Amino acid sequence: MATLDEESGRLVTMAWAPRTLKMYKVGMECFKKFRIECGCTNTNLPASALEVRRFIAFLSLKNKAPTTIAAYVSAISNWHKTLLFEDPCNDFTVKKSLKGGFKKPASTELREPITIELLKKLVTALAPVCSSTYERAMLKCAFLLAFFGLFRIGEFISESREKADRAVLLLNDIALKKGFIKIRMRFSKTDQLGLANTIVFKGHKGHPLCPVAATTEFLAIRGKRPGPLFMHYNGTYLSRFQFNKILEGAMQVAAPEKRNIKAHSFRIGGATNAMFKGIPYTKIQQMGRWQSHAAKRYIRQVDVNVESLN
Repeated sequence: MATLDEESGRLVTMAWAPRTLKMYKVGMECFKKFRIECGCTNTNLPASALEVRRFIAFLSLKNKAPTTIAAYVSAISNWHKTLLFEDPCNDFTVKKSLKGGFKKPASTELREPITIELLKKLVTALAPVCSSTYERAMLKCAFLLAFFGLFRIGEFISESREKADRAVLLLNDIALKKGFIKIRMRFSKTDQLGLANTIVFKGHKGHPLCPVAATTEFLAIRGKRPGPLFMHYNGTYLSRFQFNKILEGAMQVAAPEKRNIKAHSFRIGGATNAMFKGIPYTKIQQMGRWQSHAAKRYIRQVDVNVESLN
């Protein structure tokens, strides 16, 4: 995926995963259509910096996320380099246009963070929402790992019930030790080459939101069937659609007044909670597997009830 490094002003492209290649293809198709609408008779010719700037403005008016705009521009840049054309995306005015777009609030900012208090309610709300003890244990484990591990949903939940993405957590990625668990991240959004890193969760005995206890409980009833960690009792996988529907149902029980809690809210809430607990920003970057300062957009203001501190 492409991101804009705000300090250097450079467009940085991560290693190409299939999803990134798809984004590049969509970006180039969109740019070609845009050029035709602007009167370009041969979209195979190199583009000018002016065309790219206008394209950025067009995407911004269409409310495209800054990261999407950056990915599209990266696709344009790569197309020019491949054909040995001069790259218009290296133009100073194009870089400034991109940087200006990143200063605007991203659409993801509408998503609210899940707080510790809300997380407790969500775990409790799984009882009336899930159909069995197995499902409740699985979703509790998923909720807590997503929050404390700052997971992107694609890193731990399968896209469908029958097919597991290469990045999704597998059973053999989990090492359960006394008092802690180790999770091997084989791939992530910022590690498409599969260099892998490890997340360590230390247990908090007796705490209702201990991810180590929740994982231990789920593994005890899940068994040793190979495949994705989050697998239904019948052998199919917990899909992204199912995860979102269960989260939606739990929210209806826990806090029906909130409308902007999504799967990514676990990651936002986990980052915010970590900062509130005094964990250094650079450590939070490592925890969330951010290679840029995008983490800053995830850390939200925390309201402190002073009376509760007495």
